[in-house]
Amino acid sequence: MSASERYREVVAELAGAVVELRARDAERAAELRRELHAAERELHAAADTLTLARGMAELRWEAALQVMWSAEEPGKPRPRPDHRADPARYAELEREADEALEELRASGNRRLFRRRRS
Repeated sequence: MSASERYREVVAELAGAVVELRARDAERAAELRRELHAAERELHAAADTLTLARGMAELRWEAALQVMWSAEEPGKPRPRPDHRADPARYAELEREADEALEELRASGNRRLFRRRRS
């Protein structure tokens, strides 16, 4: 095989490799775009959850202040976020917060009822 034939053969292989690499790169780019879109959806869902959680925490706090105010117990400053909290327990913590608020409301109602009877 002459040097020119060998060169043509190597260049043909190289061109074939380039075509294959382009096809693989295009496939990987499409896969990465799908992953990016999925990550963006997760990010938006997490932002929505955060907004909802903050809003619910604010509503619960306001309701708790109303109960404490009517029971003549001055409200304390809003609790700071516990950054050690496990995000996987979010739904459970929401239920616990609702239960704690209901307990506070019930205790406030009992105190108000006792005071009115006196």
